[in-house]
Amino acid sequence: MSVSNMFNINVLGFGGRAPAQVLDLLAKASKEYGINQIIPNRSQAIQPALLQPPYRTFLKGSGGDCKATSSLMLYCLPSTVTEYLGFPSEAELVRSKILSDGSTSATVVVVYDTAADRIVGGSVDDVLAAVAGNGDARATLAAASLTALSNLDAQAIQQAVGPSKRKDVVIVVGSGGREHALAVALAKSPLVSEVLCCPGNGGTAAEENPKIKNKGANQDNATVIALAKEVGARMVVVG
Repeated sequence: MSVSNMFNINVLGFGGRAPAQVLDLLAKASKEYGINQIIPNRSQAIQPALLQPPYRTFLKGSGGDCKATSSLMLYCLPSTVTEYLGFPSEAELVRSKILSDGSTSATVVVVYDTAADRIVGGSVDDVLAAVAGNGDARATLAAASLTALSNLDAQAIQQAVGPSKRKDVVIVVGSGGREHALAVALAKSPLVSEVLCCPGNGGTAAEENPKIKNKGANQDNATVIALAKEVGARMVVVG
C-alpha cells in the first residue's frame, strides 16, 4: 500500500458503546477496503470489542486490497443534549469535515444514532460505497448527518430557553486527573445542575465550582447504577 493511500477511520464519541453495526463496518473497512488505521477518540469500548469474534480486527494494519479512496469519520450522535453540549468540539469537527470539501477524496462523514441503533442515512454497504468513491452515497450520508446535528441543535435551544429549562445531573466515573478535567468541562454547561464524581479525588472534592461534588465510595457497577437511580442522572461519563 503506498503512503498516498493510507486512509484511516476516526471513531468519535462512542464512549463505552460498541454497536454491532459499527463493529461490522470497521472490520469490513479494514479487511476488505484497505483502511490502514482505526483511531478511537472518546470511544474506549471500540478496540476491545473489535478484537473479539467475529470481527478479530486490529486498529492498525489491514492487508486487504485498497478499495478506499478516502478516509472516514464515524461520529456517535450523543444520546442526550447534555452530552452534546459537554463535548462541543466533536460536533464542530463533524460539521467542518462535511462542509469543508465536497471532492471524492475528502473524508466521508457518517453519524450513528444510538437511540435508533442505526447509521443515519444509510447502511454499512452505503458507507463502504462512499469510502470507495460513490458520490451519491457520500452526499446522502452527509445530508443526513447535518440534519441529525441540526435536530440536536434545536433540542439544545429548547432545553436551554424553553418553558421547562431542564437541568441535568451527570455522573463522572473515575478518580484520576482525566475525570477531574471531564467534570470541569461538563460543569460549564448551563444545562447541567450537578456533576457527581464517583468516587472522585481530592481535586474534585476541593473544586471551586459548586456543581462538582464527590459521591460514592467506589466505582464498581453496583455503586454507579445505584447512584444513577438515586439522583436521576441523565448521563454517565466513564473516564
